[in-house]
Amino acid sequence: MGKVGWSDLHEDLIDLLANNLSSNINLLRFRSICKPWRSTIATKKRLHNHFERNLPTFKKKKTVVFPSTFFRVTLPSPCPNKGWLIKNRQVSESSKNNLLSPLSGKPITPSDKTLDLLKLGVSEIRQSYNVQYLTKITKRVSGRDVIVGYKSSANSARVVFLNNMFFVVDFKNEIWCCKSGEESRRWTRINNEEAKGFLDIILHKGKVYALDLTGAIWWISLSELSIYQFGPSTPLDYYDIDNCKEKRFVEYRGDLCVLHRFCKKFRVNRVLIERTVGFKVYKMDKNLVKWVEVSSLGDKALIVATDSCFLVLASEYYGCLENAIYFNDGEDVSVFKLDDGSIINKQIDSSSSSSHESCFQMFSAPFL
Repeated sequence: MGKVGWSDLHEDLIDLLANNLSSNINLLRFRSICKPWRSTIATKKRLHNHFERNLPTFKKKKTVVFPSTFFRVTLPSPCPNKGWLIKNRQVSESSKNNLLSPLSGKPITPSDKTLDLLKLGVSEIRQSYNVQYLTKITKRVSGRDVIVGYKSSANSARVVFLNNMFFVVDFKNEIWCCKSGEESRRWTRINNEEAKGFLDIILHKGKVYALDLTGAIWWISLSELSIYQFGPSTPLDYYDIDNCKEKRFVEYRGDLCVLHRFCKKFRVNRVLIERTVGFKVYKMDKNLVKWVEVSSLGDKALIVATDSCFLVLASEYYGCLENAIYFNDGEDVSVFKLDDGSIINKQIDSSSSSSHESCFQMFSAPFL
């Protein structure tokens, strides 16, 4: 059998390759390879899951999902092996790329420069979703109420998308799911009377897991839309329970782990503020059937964003520290070092270029 050129590949094979692309940027690159590929791959249907769209009404609130994508971006020189972490949201196929802070998810102040991701070295890391619940803004016109707009009343940043379905942990720590698309008309609650509420949700090895208030893992049956406890609660050996402010899922070396964030309140200038004082990562020891602490992340760094937790290889990013956890603490971008338990804070409005703050370079791409 003779060789087949790229432009002569069968349409079914091109379609199969395109189905494995999870971001609009990669799909646009794919379609730009040659004219036959571009004509074979229709964008509207494939890109639908990468843009803002409406979901079924939830408790009389208009519901909109906003997909975002984390990218590693590089320049051809001077260090092509080093890059920056950015987060991108594109509302529609025709709209511009909206850049968000990778950690807080807040929009980055627009500049006079236009960021064209097709001209940069771009590697997709993962996609995340944010669901907003909107209430109507009405105005009395000619004796009747007219909808003039919507305002955000709540937000859910714990979202999983699988098999054309969205699974969401809402603002009341309840899990709801709905189908994506015009055929969807309602939300279905996934509940177990033994669970008091849920904090996080994740897609791990093709299955959906939820994390409850005690740090126990639950498994969601996709066929039954039921939920079952999968493991015991994570420990709180070293801190008072009240100090465990947040529990999140994270994948580490193929294992499903749980992250604990610990906080304490301090009085500064007669004002009581809450600050992060540490983190712990736990993994399940399958032989002992109990949670054990992960003492080191090795050459990785953990990114704790509002809608996602994931690990990156520190050596691939400018200034990124190994065995460290990057997070937002109030208005500060911070990093927690697992080796000695210290925390370095960088204020958002800081312009310092000292070596003390060089560990935050990965979030400050020079072309932005």
